[in-house]
Amino acid sequence: MNAHTIPELRYAMSREAIIGHDTAWKVSRFGVAQYLHGYDPQLLAAIEEAALKLKASHAVHKHLDLTFITGADRYIPEIKELVNDKLRLERLSDMMGTKLEPYPLSIVGSTVTFMSPKDGAVEWHCDGVPVTELIPLSISDPLIGGHLEIYCDDSETGRAILESGRDLPRNKVIRIDHKMNYATLGQFLGVLHRTAPIQLGSRITLVLNQRSVAKPYVDDNRMFYLAADNDQDRTWVNELADDVWTNQLPAYRRYAEEHPVPKPAAEPVPGGVRESW
Repeated sequence: MNAHTIPELRYAMSREAIIGHDTAWKVSRFGVAQYLHGYDPQLLAAIEEAALKLKASHAVHKHLDLTFITGADRYIPEIKELVNDKLRLERLSDMMGTKLEPYPLSIVGSTVTFMSPKDGAVEWHCDGVPVTELIPLSISDPLIGGHLEIYCDDSETGRAILESGRDLPRNKVIRIDHKMNYATLGQFLGVLHRTAPIQLGSRITLVLNQRSVAKPYVDDNRMFYLAADNDQDRTWVNELADDVWTNQLPAYRRYAEEHPVPKPAAEPVPGGVRESW
């Protein structure tokens, strides 16, 4: 896999095209793309085999109707190998338009999700992590449901519709079908999306999370949200606090110094309301 070549794309869309307007809380203008990933199939097969063995003892089903192994690279060394692969990170950075690094919290850096009529899928939500790569490990044939759905409008508008008990307008929901050997990279922070419920079949997916090196503070993972899936494991609380002080705060201050807020004009701009008649 060459890090600096454009991969074969099945789908690509900018963040502004998805949300419908420009946004400031982002790491780049990249929205979502699906591409031929080129990862070692034997490595992915080993990850799936290990995950299936761990499912009964390590998978949880607590939040958003999703069954998954949280912090999966803690238990499956092959995942850690992929998480830290330099060529992979360079390639994703090229696609995203900004340098990326693995998401630092041990419970969030990687997950393996199990989706089926029994295991659930994942309900409408916005991601807390800035950048996510979805790598299918297996997709049953046939599979009815299980595709990615993205709401193309402001996420708060969509949430209000759902809270009122109504369905989202179908003409504002795009569908991306997952395919073996293709990964999906998305900046889903502030983007309302879900996995459509699976009526028949199953899908197992490796989820790897990243963030911006320059803007590690662009992040929506609030503590209550992390606790919803990890209330029995609190080591991440100290990890999060340490990261704020050592990485997020310094980066925030650097960006503020390099991008000062423009000062208002000293003189009033002509052409406004007349001062006298």
